Amino acid sequence: MFDEELERIVLYYIIFEQEELELEIDDFISLKNQKIYKAINTLKNKKKEINIKSICQEIGKNEADIVEYISQMQDETYKYKCSVDYAFNKIKELTKKRKTFNLIQKMQEEIKNVDEIELYIEKNIKELNQINSRGQQEKSFLDMVVDTTNIIEQKMKNEYDYKLYTGFMDLDKVTNGLHEEELTVIGARPGVGKTTFALQIAEKIARNGLKVAIVSLEMSENQIIQKIISRRAGVDSNKIRKGSLNDIEAQKVTVSAMEIADLPITITTKTRTIEQIEIFARKLKNKENLGLLIIDYIQLIKSKNKFNSREQEVAEITRTLKLLSLELKIPVIGLCQLNRNASRNEPTLADLRESGAIEQDADNVIFLYREKETENDEELTSENIIVDLQKQRAGGLTRVTLKFVKTFSEFRNLVRR
Repeated sequence: MFDEELERIVLYYIIFEQEELELEIDDFISLKNQKIYKAINTLKNKKKEINIKSICQEIGKNEADIVEYISQMQDETYKYKCSVDYAFNKIKELTKKRKTFNLIQKMQEEIKNVDEIELYIEKNIKELNQINSRGQQEKSFLDMVVDTTNIIEQKMKNEYDYKLYTGFMDLDKVTNGLHEEELTVIGARPGVGKTTFALQIAEKIARNGLKVAIVSLEMSENQIIQKIISRRAGVDSNKIRKGSLNDIEAQKVTVSAMEIADLPITITTKTRTIEQIEIFARKLKNKENLGLLIIDYIQLIKSKNKFNSREQEVAEITRTLKLLSLELKIPVIGLCQLNRNASRNEPTLADLRESGAIEQDADNVIFLYREKETENDEELTSENIIVDLQKQRAGGLTRVTLKFVKTFSEFRNLVRR
C-alpha cells in the first residue's frame, strides 16, 4: 500500500517547483524519501533555501548518491506526466489505507479484552474519521481572521445564525444563545422549573432543525413529552396526566402531538453512567450530527470508575461533559441541584452541590430562583422566576425575570412596557 515512484514525484514538486504541500513523514514509506522530506522540513524551519545542495548538506552523507537520486526525480515526473494534485491526493489516499489497515489490526488484538464495547466502537469511529480527514489543508491564521470578519459582517447585516438561541430574549441578548464547545450549567432547587426551562430550549432549537438529545435520569419519556405537549397545546399539564380532558382540550392535545412528532429530538431514560452518556452522544454525533445535548441532572449521574469521594466522581463527570462539548463541537446543558440553603437566599456559585468542579468546568452558569418566596409556592399557577447568569466565560452577566406558568409547563418572556 505504497508507491515509491509517487513519493519521488511529490518530492520533485516540493524541491524543484517549490510547491507547499501538507505532508507528514509517515506519508513516505521509503527510508530515503523520509530522510529527504525530513531534511526539507528542517531547512524550512531554518528559513533556508530548498535545493539539491542544501538538502545534501542537511543529510550530511552519501552526497553523490543523494544528488543522483534527486536528479532522477525530474525524469520520472516527465515520464509519468503526473500532476502535483494527482500525486499529492494519491499519496494521501495510500496513507489512509495504511492507517486504516493498521487500525483494524490493532482492533483485532484489543477487541478480546474490551469491556465497554460500545464506547470502544465509537472511539474507533472517531479515529477512522480522523484518518479520513488527513490531507485537508489546515487553516492559516489569515484564513481564520477572514472567517471571523465575515461572521462580524453577517451580524452587522442581521444575517447571524440564530439556530442556537434559547427564545428567552433578554438572556439571548447577553449570551447570543448557546454556543458550540461550551458547557452550560442550569442550577435550581426542586420545583422552580429547571427541567421545564431546559425542555423549552430543546424544543426551540429542535424547531430550527438541529438534532437535540435529552438524557433524563429523573423523568420518564412520557412525562417529558407530556410537558412539551402541554406547553404546545396550552392545556393544563395535570389534566393531561390524569386524562380528564374535554373534547376541545383533547383535540388540542392531538394536534400538538402531531406537530411535535417530527421534531429531531431523541430522549433516553436508560443511561445512568457518564460512560453510557458518552456512548449515546458519540453515536448520535456520528449518525445524526447531534446539535445539542441536555442532561437532567448532573448529580444523578454515576461513573463506573471508583473514587475516594463523591466530589471526585462529580468532578470527573463534569470534566467529561466539557470534553464532549469540545470534541463533538456541540453545546451541552447540564441541569444541577442546588444546596438546601439556596432556597433561603439568592444562589451563588458556592451553592452548586457536591463539587467545585462544576463551577470550574462550566463555561456558563445560570441559576433559577423565585422572585418572591411564599408559604404556598406549590399552589401557585404562575410566578415570576429570576434567571441569573452568574458566569459567562466569554461575555457579561445579567439577571432577567421570566413568568413561569406552571399550569402549561411554560416560561414566558415578560411583556415590556
